Amino acid sequence: MKRMLSIFAAAVVSAAAAADGARWIWYPGDYGIWWGNELQGERLQWGSRLVPFWPLYEPHSRVLFRKDVKLDADEPLEIRCDGNAAVWWWDDKGVYTESSALLGKFTLPKNATSIEIKIQNNARPPSVWVKGPHLVSDSSWNVGWTTTWDKAEDVPCDSSARFTDPGTPPGLAKLPTREKKPVWCRPLDGVEGSIMAADFGEETYGYVRFIDVKGGGAVKVIYAESEAELRAVELANTKGGALDGWEMLELSETKEFRRDIAHGFRYVGVVRAGGDVSIGGIAMDFETKAMPVRGSFRCSDVELNRIWDVSVHTLDLTCREVFIEGVKRDHWVWSGDAVQSFLMNYYVFGDYDGCRDTLWTLRGKDPVKCHLNRIMDYTFYWFDAVEKYRLYSGDPVFARQVYPRMKSLMEFAISRLDAAGRPADREGDWMFIDWAPKPLPNNGGVTSFEQMLLVRALEATAGVARDVGAKGDEAAYLERAKRLRAEIVPRYWNAEKGALMHMIYNDGRVDPTVTRYPNMFGLFYGYFDEAQRSSVVKNVMLGDGVMKIQTPYMRFYELEALCSLGMQKRVLGEVKSYWGGMLRLGATSFWELYNPDESGEAHYAMYGRRFGKSLCHAWGASPVYLLGRYFLGVEPTAPGFAEYVVKPDSGGLEWMEGDVPTPSGSIHVSVRGGRATVRGNHAGRGVLRWKGKTAEIPPEGSASL
Repeated sequence: MKRMLSIFAAAVVSAAAAADGARWIWYPGDYGIWWGNELQGERLQWGSRLVPFWPLYEPHSRVLFRKDVKLDADEPLEIRCDGNAAVWWWDDKGVYTESSALLGKFTLPKNATSIEIKIQNNARPPSVWVKGPHLVSDSSWNVGWTTTWDKAEDVPCDSSARFTDPGTPPGLAKLPTREKKPVWCRPLDGVEGSIMAADFGEETYGYVRFIDVKGGGAVKVIYAESEAELRAVELANTKGGALDGWEMLELSETKEFRRDIAHGFRYVGVVRAGGDVSIGGIAMDFETKAMPVRGSFRCSDVELNRIWDVSVHTLDLTCREVFIEGVKRDHWVWSGDAVQSFLMNYYVFGDYDGCRDTLWTLRGKDPVKCHLNRIMDYTFYWFDAVEKYRLYSGDPVFARQVYPRMKSLMEFAISRLDAAGRPADREGDWMFIDWAPKPLPNNGGVTSFEQMLLVRALEATAGVARDVGAKGDEAAYLERAKRLRAEIVPRYWNAEKGALMHMIYNDGRVDPTVTRYPNMFGLFYGYFDEAQRSSVVKNVMLGDGVMKIQTPYMRFYELEALCSLGMQKRVLGEVKSYWGGMLRLGATSFWELYNPDESGEAHYAMYGRRFGKSLCHAWGASPVYLLGRYFLGVEPTAPGFAEYVVKPDSGGLEWMEGDVPTPSGSIHVSVRGGRATVRGNHAGRGVLRWKGKTAEIPPEGSASL
């Protein structure tokens, strides 16, 4: 009978051995799903764990890895499997042979035509690492899930350059940590039962450590983003959970107690809840993905430089194995937040693995049970994000991996449309759009905004269908998109107001509300003729009669629309006012929402809770995208920046310069003294456009105008 590899046993291998191209490989999307489940299960709210209210999916527990081979001689292999495994090989007559893989050493005979490794693991996604003189585990291997030990499918596997160490499979790898000490550490005056509190000086994320614990007993630990929240201990037990971030722990005498679950916070407070316990000090192990900051931006405006830095810090905290919304609240993976994080990430870290894994987290598996995060617009954003990921990353296999699930999700979305093929207000579907100062008229009809998102989703799906050769699907999606696109402006345009109406009710009544959302998306999706475009800019984008946007989430798109119109100077003022306003209030990361008309503790309130607002929110980091995409002006025009265009616009800054990461290097842009210079430190071919002139940028070359 076949010999079985035992559940993973770590091997001691030199660092040189890990540098030869061998990677851990796994079933497409399974680690994205697994990491997402792990992270989202750690959300702390009202003293307990709060799990998502949408379906979560599980990775396959049993998969088959396969590689076709052509050998000139016997191939000695080292094999490491995370799971119970068996190895087979096939010869040129199509006969398979049971093989022995004792202690991870195995010889593949020269007459082999393929090798198969079948792995089962109920705790983590099955994965494998293989290294030989010529054969290594990498993205050229195929994988399929199995209901038996027979092959059920054959798709390109997932892998990452992060996981090359044969001694550490992805499921056992940990993000790096470093010790971080507080700015101050002392009991809080005026807070009953206070044992110790600490301020770490900025928003942070990691594992709290309590030093020199004496005695024992129950304690209430407060994780706070403001000092006011830290002192509001009395709210922890109030009805409705007015204080979000706290938990009960039992401490006993020890030199050091380390909490084994990471939290987001700036302040930590420990309050006696029973027994007699004291603490000598508080420290933490700060955890990040430790990605190099490959993008940069510097300019003549000191405040704008600070906004860039804090945006990067905000994004860094929320980019973990997958991209979460906020480090303290919500700690979940929301599509609307994630797709913006992707765009910011493309201009800062170039972490394409993180984007891909988060796309898998959001999508899950078949059958589709509901819209992503139960939000209709969040489903539509996901399709656009898949196409943009292909453009920025140049990933050669993701389209083939994801398209079947892309198609089934689109089929689900279409099944939820009304008889006219429009996004319908159906029970169980949340039409979110934005947190607005006044409730949006989203229910009981069809919004122009949702229709625009559906058109974009259909166009994006058609693009991926083209990539994988599904010509029939491509044509069908494009036809549906064309039909919907053609009816939006005629149906929703109000000539008197010179703008698109927000919604038409199911009974045919037109809601008189004009909102910015469909009008600004209509600008950069190309819905308007020149007269309509001018009207929307005047009456909506620059007018005072339309409800203002308060969230960084939709300010992202509002300012992008203005940038697409060449209004960088106005956008610069908006960024300095809005994000600079948070800095002037002491923000060390950017918030879920900011209202400059509020004061004091009102800045921390949201959802009817005194400290309900997230003060480190992924969508708050949008200046890094705006500055890289529209000020430095760098945009890929072919997958992986094989071709790109640079159209700098300083918005009135005296000078600016920065770098944009690409899969094969970086692009440096400098604007000084009325002159623009671009240096392409990568393999792509670009075009510089500046003041009506054009210059070619050769691979690994430069241009100046």
